[in-house]
Amino acid sequence: MTPLERLGAFIQGKPYDRIPFNAFMGDHAARVINAKVSDVARSPSLLAEAQIAAYRHYKLDAVGVQAGHLGVAEALGTELEFPDHCTAYVKKFALDHIADFKRLEIPDPRKAGRFPVFLEAAEILLEKVGHEVPVGMLFGGPMSTAYSLLGAEKLLKALYTDPELVEGLLDFCVESATPFIREAAKLNVGFAIVDPVASGSIMSYEMFRKFSKPALTKLIGRVKEVSAPPMLHICGNTRKIIGDMVDTGAGVLSLDNSVDLAYAKQEVGSRITLVGNIRPADTMFLGTPKTVEENVKECLLNGHDSPRGYILAMGCELPIKTPPENVHALSLAVRKFGQFPYQPELFGATGN
Repeated sequence: MTPLERLGAFIQGKPYDRIPFNAFMGDHAARVINAKVSDVARSPSLLAEAQIAAYRHYKLDAVGVQAGHLGVAEALGTELEFPDHCTAYVKKFALDHIADFKRLEIPDPRKAGRFPVFLEAAEILLEKVGHEVPVGMLFGGPMSTAYSLLGAEKLLKALYTDPELVEGLLDFCVESATPFIREAAKLNVGFAIVDPVASGSIMSYEMFRKFSKPALTKLIGRVKEVSAPPMLHICGNTRKIIGDMVDTGAGVLSLDNSVDLAYAKQEVGSRITLVGNIRPADTMFLGTPKTVEENVKECLLNGHDSPRGYILAMGCELPIKTPPENVHALSLAVRKFGQFPYQPELFGATGN
């Protein structure tokens, strides 16, 4: 089966040859074509070339464009630094004070920031490999966009001192992402939302429910107006908010490796498809092919029988400098142990 056929069968509840998987390739793909991350990040042709090369080199099940949690903020005026061999980061925040968002305008998805780069790269991917592999578009959630506009210290302080302004800023972040969502939906891509700053490792459960959950629900609603329900990923420990994450209306829940898959399956597996959660650092970056194989077996053991389905994936984005042999080992282990119908006896002896 092609990756597109495999995912289609999975979604429709039909038999498929093996479990789908997503390596969340990100900027590591630049290494596959021996290009600078900084060049790939700003070139639609290089971005697409890197994704296609990684897909073929590692025999992946997905390709995608990662606007990331900085994409919307960049379109609104946040300045980024693009290191040659590292992920881009904020050089200058667009806002000095939270109330300054009121002077900003909703960005044009065909002109603002790197929105045109992301859209053109998606068009290239769809033209060249869209007939055989799913093409995704990943962008930031409201809280992470707000952070990328204002900075962590000012935003977290404002949660307590200026709650109404925070709500206004988050709503503006949703409105700012909406035109881009609608434009990308015309291309027939799948959507994923990543909102790392909404993590339980950063803010309290109460703050998530008060601020992040309503904004995420509204943003996901915007996606559902023009496309299938998106995948939602929040980094860090999300045990306390896992039910709330499902409540947002997301169609797929991507779990950080700090969340136990067996726990997630018990808590929300009957409500949503689970995705996760190979350890990006300990397994992929610092581990060996044997470590990778054991982690794959561990995830399959805990996730394969989740009621609404399970897709094996990274717990977060693949580190740029992950040894290629470990990515090959991930792909090989999925093919070796993830065959459908599942044979738990093949991957049950994990030693965990």
